[in-house]
Amino acid sequence: MNTTEFLARLTGVKKSGNGWEACCPAHDDHKASLSITEGNDGRIVLYCDAGCTASAVCAARGLTLAD
Repeated sequence: MNTTEFLARLTGVKKSGNGWEACCPAHDDHKASLSITEGNDGRIVLYCDAGCTASAVCAARGLTLAD
């Protein structure tokens, strides 16, 4: 899965610096607390300000980290 496909599965996506912000699907998020960037190797890097793991974010959208 590429970044564009992953971003399409999120809500509230907006460009932010070198990446994007979106509402985190792993918790009841009413503001953009999920940061999404691309690593140097093309992997998608996720960080939730509320502490949700990347696994939890992926699972909330029916994905695994391998996707």
